[in-house]
Amino acid sequence: MKIVAWINGVINLVFIPAWAAESRCHPRKRIVFSCSLGNKRVLACTYSDFSANRRYLQYQFEQQSTLELLFPVLTESALAPQFIWARNLMFTGGAGDYLRIVPLHMYTAIGKDWGARNGVAVEKNNQFIVNLECRDIPITKLSEAFLTRAGLPIDQNAFLIPDLD
Repeated sequence: MKIVAWINGVINLVFIPAWAAESRCHPRKRIVFSCSLGNKRVLACTYSDFSANRRYLQYQFEQQSTLELLFPVLTESALAPQFIWARNLMFTGGAGDYLRIVPLHMYTAIGKDWGARNGVAVEKNNQFIVNLECRDIPITKLSEAFLTRAGLPIDQNAFLIPDLD
């Protein structure tokens, strides 16, 4: 019985990210960030040639493959609006990155004293409301190289990962 549970756990680790990679993003787009929040999934999608000159970026929430929210609503020729920022995070014995698309912070980080943290923090009127931790291993392209290539403005309001002691 323990072996069956272990095999199921390994299968979930291997196939959950593969399921997410079968993107709900448009076929010409790629996932920048995706993770399960329980009965919902959050994704940030962009074109594969995302750069400072081609900033098409959206996030979406879906439940059981049904799109619930898509933001911002953009056309193919539209650039990401002025309310998208990014930043690298530095910690003692670790690092991370986040993408801020108001009102969300999609983040991934690892620290020596607290391990990996991945999720989505929601704010309203610049106040933290809720932190939704990923329930699977996220798919993420967030990195210093991606953020530099994307030419996104650096978030001047440093994001603090919720519940880090």
